[in-house]
Amino acid sequence: MSSIDNVVERRSPLADGARATLPALVAYVPFGLLVGAHVATSPDPLVAWLGTFTIYGGAAQLALLDVLAAGGSLLAAAVTALLLQARLAVYAAALAPDWRAAPLRGRLLAAVTLTDVPWAMSQGRAGQTGDVASRRRFYLGAALTLWAAWPVFVTAGMLGGTVLARQPVAGLVAPLLFGALVAPSLRERRGAVPALAAAATAVVTAPWSSGSAVLLASAVGAVAAAAVNRSPR
Repeated sequence: MSSIDNVVERRSPLADGARATLPALVAYVPFGLLVGAHVATSPDPLVAWLGTFTIYGGAAQLALLDVLAAGGSLLAAAVTALLLQARLAVYAAALAPDWRAAPLRGRLLAAVTLTDVPWAMSQGRAGQTGDVASRRRFYLGAALTLWAAWPVFVTAGMLGGTVLARQPVAGLVAPLLFGALVAPSLRERRGAVPALAAAATAVVTAPWSSGSAVLLASAVGAVAAAAVNRSPR
């Protein structure tokens, strides 16, 4: 066995997952700053900032803050955030076969850190190795890296990014970010179908309010993803 093979064999899946997430972290910086800017301008910045650790979803947290800022009730804001996070149920179903036999603490950690990027990366990893334990560690490496970095980005935006929220291009940050993250998955059917379904819904609902349009597009994308995951490959 060559020295290169020895190095590859010793590589930790946990470290591989962390390294694989680094390019995505760069893409998340402007989004985190934007969320932080909205946190800073909310009626109760401390409570809004603490929500970063409990909601753990930039789009959901941003939608919740926008509903409250527009005078909506706490219930309406919570329902909006929950609907945006509903796609995680589809992600969890896709991850379930790898995690079903894992210890409870591992399953809880995987659930708490579940979001788009770690899920997408773990799905790509699934086609490269049949070692379930390795795939779990890879997922945790990616998920924990993003979980640790995200509050840092939001806090930076809260402390110094309030100017960003007033810029006319601020509304483009989230769509551009998610477009960059979704684009690589369009080469596969299970990524292309939900993305195209959500995009078509967004076009049809363009005249609607942004909140209603995002909610419906997210729901259609989640249903399409569930249908693709259940259909024969």
